[in-house]
Amino acid sequence: MVCHRDPRVGRRRTLLVTLATALLVAFLPSAAAEEDEDSRLGVTGPDSVPSPGSGVRFEIIVPSDADSGDIEIAELELPDILAPDAETVIETGRSLPGEPGSRAARVRIEAQAARPGRAVLEPFLIRAGDEEFTTRPKIVEVKIPGSDDKIPFSVQWRTARDYIYRNEVTPVTLVIKNAVEYAFPESLELSSPADGELIEVQVSEDIERREIGGRTLLTIPVARYLFSADTSGAVTLPQAEITAGEFEELTSRKELEVRELPDEARESNAVGSFDYDAELDREQIPEGESTIVTIRVSGVGNLPFLQIPGLEAEELVVTQLDENAEMEPASGGYRGAVELTYRVTPRSTGRHLVQVPAFVWVDARSGDLRRSTVPALALEVTEARTGIAEPETGEAGLAPLSLEEIKRIEPANRYRRPETYLWLLPGIIVVLVGISGIVPKRVGAFPLAMVLLIAAASPEDFPDDSVERALEAHREGRFAAAVANYDAALQHRPDSPGILYNSALALYHEGSTPQALYRLRQALRANPTAGQISTALSRLEAELGLEQQPEPSRLPHPDVFVIIALVLVNLLCVLAVFAKRLRGGTAVIVAVFGVLLTLSSIGFAAYSARAAAMPVAVVGPESGVLRRIPDSGADPWLRLDPGTAVRVLVRHKDFQLVRTGYGVEGWLGSEAVVGTIGTLPPIRTDR
Repeated sequence: MVCHRDPRVGRRRTLLVTLATALLVAFLPSAAAEEDEDSRLGVTGPDSVPSPGSGVRFEIIVPSDADSGDIEIAELELPDILAPDAETVIETGRSLPGEPGSRAARVRIEAQAARPGRAVLEPFLIRAGDEEFTTRPKIVEVKIPGSDDKIPFSVQWRTARDYIYRNEVTPVTLVIKNAVEYAFPESLELSSPADGELIEVQVSEDIERREIGGRTLLTIPVARYLFSADTSGAVTLPQAEITAGEFEELTSRKELEVRELPDEARESNAVGSFDYDAELDREQIPEGESTIVTIRVSGVGNLPFLQIPGLEAEELVVTQLDENAEMEPASGGYRGAVELTYRVTPRSTGRHLVQVPAFVWVDARSGDLRRSTVPALALEVTEARTGIAEPETGEAGLAPLSLEEIKRIEPANRYRRPETYLWLLPGIIVVLVGISGIVPKRVGAFPLAMVLLIAAASPEDFPDDSVERALEAHREGRFAAAVANYDAALQHRPDSPGILYNSALALYHEGSTPQALYRLRQALRANPTAGQISTALSRLEAELGLEQQPEPSRLPHPDVFVIIALVLVNLLCVLAVFAKRLRGGTAVIVAVFGVLLTLSSIGFAAYSARAAAMPVAVVGPESGVLRRIPDSGADPWLRLDPGTAVRVLVRHKDFQLVRTGYGVEGWLGSEAVVGTIGTLPPIRTDR
């Protein structure tokens, strides 16, 4: 069992929220107005407050001439601060007080004070012949022995019901019960439950007021938790100790029954109140491309424990990509949504139906079984688009890019080139000239110098010859020679997405599938918008049955944000010169807005570059063995298929700590990894 917050740390924040709520008590109407007591029988009790061990007598006058054998007390339940002491005494043939001649019976209930506290003798039913009477609620008090009528408060667990379902997330609240004045809790100590999970949440509740016999009783929420149990049978909420003023009180343990979910809901493991829907990213795609299906469950309940059913599709290759969850504690569990995304790749043209299984869940309030369905999603797959080179024969059915197509998708990578930042010079010149008001003779040399620097720093020529030789070998089916020439071209352009893509196809035809998948991920990282690269990666992974692969970064290229930042800086420089012509407030607003946009662009550029540098590797050429510790003698834990993409977290000697697309972490031998895209993580030497 896990308690997600140290239970012995003071709940100051919770208690302050409760105190703030308490301040409203004086201004709010009573939550439960005193009921019409004329129709109920009054209960008289002891004249003084008893101590534990003392006898307590309650008397009720019943306006009836029934014999004692015809009088029955039903539904009587004594408060836990009292214990039964003797059998109930019924005296008949008495006169009704204030009404001479009327017949009445006296009912005397004997009890014994068990422990100090304050409670309510709730209304109970008395049957006298054919008549039924209900008593009024009665406040019962037992003082601390030897004190001057000091009555301690009581602390209780309050739950919505006396049972929960397995893995249900239900709110439970610690309350101070039946207080006559507001008691501010100074501290709260709570032990960890042995058979459940208890998480404290900051959800405020109103203080409840109850009027009984002219007195007001308060029920004060102290702390609220979300509770769940992962085993059936019974669980027990732990004892809690609350200190307030001069009193320290313990809760009694509360037991809850844990029920198994109905058979229909066990697959989803869902309890709460949910909405269920699904959608296609694109409803019509050409042959060879893929679409994304998103399944979403939203609502309030046990979202962390949900199991969303998978997709059903014929003539389609379905690969789960990711699972995202956004949730926060709420009054009924966790509020938020869980999304599953799948890549769907058609095997043929025509109309296909993606069947989304029904989602079955248990309504937490009513206990009823609910079934949510989504209509089948229609996917239209058309013939391959015209104008694209016909694919070569082969398992992948993918064609290499021509030299022109390779150059067309080549990223500029301007953010890596020092000469790019020379475009700050125009703004600097404008500021210098605008401030001095004089155009120096040498200012005219700045643009010329900038042009010369940019020209001098221009990238080297594209390796056309190597690419042409590689393409010729590729078309002739000499894939080993093609790979060799592609590798030669990559010596000059290591980040060229087109060359990486072509070399991946050649490696695939050569039988080096893990290396092919790795280079496709390199290519997609260099140009995330290249559709043919994304399609090739999807198809090859689908053919190999690889699921839940880490998605490559889809963020815009850093160049986009760098260019925006350069333009904004130059505009700000111009604004600085002409600011005196604008009104002071307008100039300040424009300047602040421009600075914020510039800083945001720089931040996005850094974030995009960082995301592109996240280390990713591919398992191969054989399957990889995942171990819990970086030791070749450790027992194998999990076996990863060749081609499985993993994120590299850290290195230690000949091992790499990796995370799979399923979120599983473990140590993988470096010999089982094909390359590492991105910045290598630091070598760990402290193990």
